[in-house]
Amino acid sequence: MVDPTGAADRTMEYLAEEFPALSNSARTFVRDHPRDARLAVAVALEAAAAQYELEYTEAATEVPEGLQPFVVRGGGAEDILGVSEAAKRLQISRTTVYDWVDRKTLLAWKSTKRGLSIPAAQILGAGKVVVGLAEVSDIIGDPELAWAFLSQEWPFEDTMTPPLTMLKAGRIDDVLGAAAGFGATFA
Repeated sequence: MVDPTGAADRTMEYLAEEFPALSNSARTFVRDHPRDARLAVAVALEAAAAQYELEYTEAATEVPEGLQPFVVRGGGAEDILGVSEAAKRLQISRTTVYDWVDRKTLLAWKSTKRGLSIPAAQILGAGKVVVGLAEVSDIIGDPELAWAFLSQEWPFEDTMTPPLTMLKAGRIDDVLGAAAGFGATFA
């Protein structure tokens, strides 16, 4: 039977280009804990399938409700900049932008369509970015996941608001506490 959508011809982007060999500890884990290994593989496959559907269909409603908070949506109304535009808004050189990304002063991640994707909302003006981004990135690990955390509504003690808003208000400790909970989800 022929797939009219052409879904079989599509490939997802992964960090690995080929099948990695299992480490000795992974092989030992699979041998000693086959049920847990099957569960881990099933969870990973479900997450990959949900991401695939999100990337190649317009309907995000196909992602199970329980996984909705963890879906990283690209594009949308969010203002994403390239290096040149970020440098212009910050009134710094492109080299400094790359340096700030390396030091995690500025959150950015590689994009398939252009060099770096830099969310504009973290830029406050000439030479100024939101304080606390490096700490959040250190806790969560991945800059794109860190941005997903910072830009989505999150329950805090007194309000439900995006953590980026809390960082802008100077409530760094509150955000770092919430980031630890978010980061633990992916550990």
